[in-house]
Amino acid sequence: MKGKSIIRLIALAGSIIVAGWLVYSRRPRGRIPSIEGLEDPEVSRAFNQLAKMPQMRFLRRYAIRRALFMVQQGEAVDLGCGPGYLVYEMAQQAPGLHVTGIDLSDGMLQQAQSCAQRSGLLGRVAFRKGDAAQIPFADNSLDLVISTLSLHHWSDPVAVLNEIDRVLRPGGAYVIFDLRRDMAAPGYLLLWTVTNFIVPAALYRINEPLGSRNAAYTPEDAAQLADRSSLRGWQITLGPLWLTIEGIKR
Repeated sequence: MKGKSIIRLIALAGSIIVAGWLVYSRRPRGRIPSIEGLEDPEVSRAFNQLAKMPQMRFLRRYAIRRALFMVQQGEAVDLGCGPGYLVYEMAQQAPGLHVTGIDLSDGMLQQAQSCAQRSGLLGRVAFRKGDAAQIPFADNSLDLVISTLSLHHWSDPVAVLNEIDRVLRPGGAYVIFDLRRDMAAPGYLLLWTVTNFIVPAALYRINEPLGSRNAAYTPEDAAQLADRSSLRGWQITLGPLWLTIEGIKR
């Protein structure tokens, strides 16, 4: 009996490996723009639930750590702030920063404002409706611009990078964090599994978070975008699932 059980386990493991390889081999190679759907209240609430998951907190901490390594004082902006968790976490870690979250979604901004009232950070955080391609700040007025998981949603990323260059003071820093489309098989299969079996139905309808991977850029793509922009001094840093465009404005 023991030998038969081992054989069954080996057969099951083999079937899982084959199924995983078939899923991975059919992954989209080219970039497919995503549909965010945040005007749908159910989608907005589902993204809020997703943002609370431990893996999302880990990604935010990573991006915040890279940003605070460069700047810890002054005015900061989070582009595409969603429900505002990065805004609060950054303000808590860097008391010298005033952090403004910017987003196009009224639903997300309402959630962020509601959380701000309970956080005790109202004097050090703010939220504004705005487009990343037209950042509502004056030239040379910001010390830090950060963005997480928004780059793949920007219809004209070069225009947004130019805006970041416009609003940053000389010596100001930027960290643009996003998924990378060329992630290895384990990362892709993780997102595929989460999308198909774990996330709320509202996110499944819009193929998230897998859709964000499909819309993301490769490191080579990101370097080309940055090179076409007015930003200088940038570098591309890589993680197993993500990349960043980051640097200090000269």
